[in-house]
Amino acid sequence: MHINKKKIPRFFRIKKRGAIILITTTVILTLTTSIALLYVRFALNEYRGASTAGNREKSLQLAQSGLETGMLLLTRISADTLYDFGIFTIAPTIPLGGGMITLSLSEESGKLNVNRLVRMFEDKTDERQLEYFQRLSVALGIPAELWDAVVDYIDENNIPMPRGAERNDYERLIPPRRIKNGRMQSIEELLFIPGFDAKLLYEDSRSLDRIKNTTTASLSDVEKAAVTPADYILANNITTYLPYTAGTSSDLINLNSAPYHVLLALSEFMTPAAAKRIITERIKRGGRFKSVADLAALPELQITTTGSIKLFQEISTRLTEQSQLYKIVADASIDSQVAQVMGVLDPNARRLVFYAE
Repeated sequence: MHINKKKIPRFFRIKKRGAIILITTTVILTLTTSIALLYVRFALNEYRGASTAGNREKSLQLAQSGLETGMLLLTRISADTLYDFGIFTIAPTIPLGGGMITLSLSEESGKLNVNRLVRMFEDKTDERQLEYFQRLSVALGIPAELWDAVVDYIDENNIPMPRGAERNDYERLIPPRRIKNGRMQSIEELLFIPGFDAKLLYEDSRSLDRIKNTTTASLSDVEKAAVTPADYILANNITTYLPYTAGTSSDLINLNSAPYHVLLALSEFMTPAAAKRIITERIKRGGRFKSVADLAALPELQITTTGSIKLFQEISTRLTEQSQLYKIVADASIDSQVAQVMGVLDPNARRLVFYAE
């Protein structure tokens, strides 16, 4: 039906136009408010992001400060004093800059060094070091022949070990890999070598049955501390870090940080009882022997080895009470942002041989 506008009262026409204006104004205000809120939300997100990034950067700087603190402690204060204060036993927590820093110090040179398997200047296998690693493997229950491939991975020649792998073997892998033919920078590089995987490197090497049947109820607290589940993890027994100083003693094992299975690996005549006695005696002395000669009094080391020499005499030439390397781990947190910095310090050169964040 056609409506004649002239017949519509002027009042209603004005009211209709007013309603349109009101609706239009409301829509504009709503859109303006929505856009304003959107910008406010965006600005808040930008602020939160900047704040989070700022706290992340601050936590990293705090962690780096913790690393520098650890370096100062290890180069300015004697190891005996640090042991007396328990710095190596309990990681100190320090409030600083609105956050917290946890500083962990440990000795790295008590582990078997993978890079020592090859005498780099001669490009030859170090047979004694290879024996250490093979005995370590036997003690942990992992294949001893794995280290042949490690030797091949490090040495520069292309002559494979009896159970090793050289360039051609790596090229046939799926996918193909490159052999390094040089020193390893971290133990994670072992994962590139055939035969190694994360389970072998980082998990308890004991079987589930063996773990279940292991009882410590009859042991004293000191005896329980001598051998722990962490000792059965391969990664806790080996390292790749080398000091800057390459003296004749640089391949010696640190008596004061050597774990149970590393001590077992030092001689074919080393017994579990002798290795445990060394560690329990070390614990009783506050975690540190003053000298390798302190071992001479232990009856477990008086057994006769090849050539009618005592076990103490044999292993004393393979040990040192001095640390070649220290690992420093600094964890820092501000609000919910955390950061970790790790460095390996050569205390004699007063330089880091490794840094990671």
